[in-house]
Amino acid sequence: MPQGKALDEHTIAAILASIDAGKSRNEAAREHGVSASTVSRIAAANARTFDRSKTKNATEAARADNAALRAATSRRLLVKANEFLDQMDREHLAWNFGGKDNTYNEKTLPRPPVSDLRNLMTAAAVAIDKHIVIEKHDNSGESHAAVDAWLTEMTGL
Repeated sequence: MPQGKALDEHTIAAILASIDAGKSRNEAAREHGVSASTVSRIAAANARTFDRSKTKNATEAARADNAALRAATSRRLLVKANEFLDQMDREHLAWNFGGKDNTYNEKTLPRPPVSDLRNLMTAAAVAIDKHIVIEKHDNSGESHAAVDAWLTEMTGL
């Protein structure tokens, strides 16, 4: 909508009807070809509010989905840490390409070399640490993570 052009009463009434029908601010703006701020101004001037139950439900669903994904990721980290620890006690295939003829050589060792043991131990420790961080986050006793609290503050829910 060009700046400074007043809306006619019919358009304002249609926007208010959209709000009363439960449409979001952005839906009403798209439907009537006006900016979202214009819809907000019309709503405020006519004592209308937007139904935020869809936003609240979507936020709660996203929070639950994120918790489930964190739980699955946490579990995968713990499983992977155990796999790394198990590899430390298994036979290890040492191999190499090289030389002027670019030959391939391999040898099975009873267990990995020290450098590989160190890397496996580090990888396991990092996976366990990250598992613990996720568990602490989800069991912190707080009702909202920082982002959830911000979203609550922004939406007023």
